[in-house]
Amino acid sequence: MKPKHVSIYVHIPFCARRCPYCDFNTYAWRGSIVHDTLQAICSHIESTHAGDVVVPTIFFGGGTPSFPDPEGIIRILDTIRSRFNVLLDAEISIEANPGTTDRARYATLRRAGFNRLSLGVQAFDDRLLHALGRIHTASEAIGSFEAARQAGFENINVDLMFALPGQTMQQWQRTLRVAISLQPEHISCYSLTIEPNTPFYTLHRRGHLNLPDEETDLRMYLYAIRALTRTGYEHYEISNFARPGYRCRHNIVYWLNEEYLGFGPGAVSYRQGVRWKCLSNPRRYIQAVRDGLPLVEEEERLDACASLGETIMLMLRLREGVNVRAVEERYGVNLAQRYAHQIKRLRRLRLLEVTPERWRITPKGLPIANTICAGFL
Repeated sequence: MKPKHVSIYVHIPFCARRCPYCDFNTYAWRGSIVHDTLQAICSHIESTHAGDVVVPTIFFGGGTPSFPDPEGIIRILDTIRSRFNVLLDAEISIEANPGTTDRARYATLRRAGFNRLSLGVQAFDDRLLHALGRIHTASEAIGSFEAARQAGFENINVDLMFALPGQTMQQWQRTLRVAISLQPEHISCYSLTIEPNTPFYTLHRRGHLNLPDEETDLRMYLYAIRALTRTGYEHYEISNFARPGYRCRHNIVYWLNEEYLGFGPGAVSYRQGVRWKCLSNPRRYIQAVRDGLPLVEEEERLDACASLGETIMLMLRLREGVNVRAVEERYGVNLAQRYAHQIKRLRRLRLLEVTPERWRITPKGLPIANTICAGFL
């Protein structure tokens, strides 16, 4: 029997400073709690039944995985390798923020086996970076990228955000020009979302955030598509662009709704139709690992219908769209019959391209892609 491919996500929930727009499970904590959390993650991995699986991708996210000492991060990677069958050509990614890394730290991570870096730049504009609460400047972001190159990283993603408070179209165009000039292998572009329970949410409710209007937000997104595709990037997912051969293999696991295991406070796993989340609070997570107690904070069992809807929703995010035959074989259904109502409506509105082989969101539908995808849940 062919071994099952299961990817691994490791959540490092610590940052130098928490950004006012962020609603991720992160903490601006220092000291022994950071060391103890990394040790607990190792113990969690060691206690996991690996089974007959192979690991094609590993992703260290956060938080800021480049914030703790590299030794603790490398120890987690080594623990994964000792416990699981990691493919020789596995994509092993780590997120980093300018201001928490230098060439020596990058080199240490690269030697340890990390072969893909995702750099949280957000903007190449000091005023906008200050408004976002980032700890780096534009020149420091450029220096951080160059340091990663010098340390041997040949696969680098640059994360960018648009529709920021006070951001003009000209500022967004300049950020893209600078990003393209660095020649990263991958660029992610996300519109700022105002999330509940964040300082930005409070400011927005009080009318103190000068956000671009919806039309400007859309113009920024469409400009990014034009600028990046013109310079050789494939627009392979709603918000993601890659040089040929450099699509993010780990994120594709999510978009195909395939299986993964998550380790660390708040990390999510998805296996055999069950999705569960680890204890979010690092102190509770550490104590539960030490005491051998259950680590699950939330659990959801998806029936075939719910899993199918999620798979369609996620695959539609990819510009290649839904592979109809593969999904029908996976779930034993006729997709055209199951979703006849949605298909008829979206085709009439010219938002969905439908062939016997593929369903794809049209260029016209891209600006409202999230709404289109949600319609299949």
